[in-house]
Amino acid sequence: MLQQHPLRRITDRVVQTGASAYEQAGKGLTEVGKKGNEAARTAYGYAMNHPRTTAAVVLGTGIAAALLWMLQRGSYAATRRKVLKRVRSTASTRSRRQAAHAE
Repeated sequence: MLQQHPLRRITDRVVQTGASAYEQAGKGLTEVGKKGNEAARTAYGYAMNHPRTTAAVVLGTGIAAALLWMLQRGSYAATRRKVLKRVRSTASTRSRRQAAHAE
């Protein structure tokens, strides 16, 4: 009778464990896929039944994306300074106009 080498027994065990883990992962991924499809169907149904809410979410997401883009690009600070300068100059112009009309 031939004796198996100890390394061969270890590799066989590793292969069996790997196959078992692969099967379990496959089952888990199948369940995750089903849950994902169910969530997508639910979200689609809600969006179709609540168009105003959907529009608000899309608009909010777009604004958030634009702000993140500006932050990454580095132009947020420059844009903010320009806007503040305009607002301050408009506010001072208005106060002068109001003062002139009051007299």
